[in-house]
Amino acid sequence: MRNITYINRRQFLRNAGGLMALPFLSSLPMPLAAAQAIAEPRKRLVTIGTFLGMYPGEWHPTAGSDRVPKLLEPLMPHRDDFTVVSGVDHGINGGHKGTPSFLSGVYQPEYIGESIMVRNQVTLDQFAAKTLSKDSRYHSLQFGASEGKPTQTVSWDENGVPLLPEADPMKVFKKLFVNDLNPEAASKAMDLKRSVLDMVADDAKSLQKEIGYEDRQKVDDYFSSIRDVEKRIERQQQWVNTPKPGIPPLLERPTTFHENLDLMYELTALALEHDSTRVVSIELPAGGLPIIFQGRQLSGYHGQSHHGKDPEVVDELVNIETMHIQSLERFMTRLKSIDDGGASLFDRTQILFGSGLGNGSSHSNKNLPVLLAGGDLKHGRDLIFEEGTTPLCNVFVTMLQQLGIETDSFAVSTGNINNELA
Repeated sequence: MRNITYINRRQFLRNAGGLMALPFLSSLPMPLAAAQAIAEPRKRLVTIGTFLGMYPGEWHPTAGSDRVPKLLEPLMPHRDDFTVVSGVDHGINGGHKGTPSFLSGVYQPEYIGESIMVRNQVTLDQFAAKTLSKDSRYHSLQFGASEGKPTQTVSWDENGVPLLPEADPMKVFKKLFVNDLNPEAASKAMDLKRSVLDMVADDAKSLQKEIGYEDRQKVDDYFSSIRDVEKRIERQQQWVNTPKPGIPPLLERPTTFHENLDLMYELTALALEHDSTRVVSIELPAGGLPIIFQGRQLSGYHGQSHHGKDPEVVDELVNIETMHIQSLERFMTRLKSIDDGGASLFDRTQILFGSGLGNGSSHSNKNLPVLLAGGDLKHGRDLIFEEGTTPLCNVFVTMLQQLGIETDSFAVSTGNINNELA
């Protein structure tokens, strides 16, 4: 971290040439501060997906009961600012392999012998990023609480390619806040990448003349992926000479799952505050860094999620998942502390927490755990739908519309729930 260049706010404003949108600063002279205040508010989206779901018995509120499920207790200081949505799902049956459908709404397994290859379509975060992040440095960012497996990925692009999360906070910090030592060399390196892509594209075009229809379809999909890489390179070149925000360096890596999760949440808050991006997805995988529970170290909690209704194992699982929610509560509090031009960053950010797995023990993809917080949504009560009547994608349509994205559908949606949330 010795190569970090510290840039004060005045210097940054001068060098950025107006390309980097900054958080609202009360110390700015009145004309500039007023101009920022009346500008169109920047809306953000954070999606958080846990691979093993949440224990249903201590997650879903019960209609007509005032009892607060244990897993929601840490969030009670924010009672007026979140909504739990129960009874919704994507109408699929895939168990763990169906979990990546959480943000896409679809489950498209491809059978190869006895094995199943998970296929997917564009996820909610990527669909929103095309509109929300068009003026920010990064189209979107994908973080992980720990190192997961590709099959646990929550974010997929429009070509069905998984966007693997980064679980190393040092690498995330460098990407967000450490300037390239030699912008000219960085730009040349990007030009080289584009040249390589051109050669690959030429070879693929030649190959198309010699293959059948089905293979040509696969090559077309490959071309789409190449074009996406080209767009990312173009975006990087546009920003290569724009300094990144100066932030004190990280000194050490966390050693446990929830310490790392808390740090990823903090990096998310900073990325949103400095407009590095407006869309972030965070994955809570099944394993990786150890979880410290009651003074002992667990290598993961997959076993606890398959509790078989054993009360002691269920209790341990609930305690582990309570730590998930405690981290979420700290993140919500952090966003509320950041001013964003007359409103808190929390008020400008939709937060979606949930999973594509409804019950880890039975491998059910029904009645998914879904929580919405912040953003331009109505909160303070919970929504309980009759199972099988309301697709989760209807919730997504309302979220997208409230983010200012003009769409009447997403994946398998049949409508929206504007009457409940908007």
